Amino acid sequence: MMDDEIKEELLLAIEGAANYLRGMALDPRLVGDTRSACIEKSTELRAIVEKHLDDALQATAQEEP
Repeated sequence: MMDDEIKEELLLAIEGAANYLRGMALDPRLVGDTRSACIEKSTELRAIVEKHLDDALQATAQEEP
């Protein structure tokens, strides 16, 4: 199993990439298709982060007495 510190680092990197793409989508120089692709990918990455954060929270809650 992957170390929790490594998981957190990876989740933060994925979240950073999602935020970067979301920010790029706000650039008025981007054409519609490119803007849409940035939004779609950022949403996908954000969903992955949220899923794994939810899983981690559930695991922590089960460990507590």
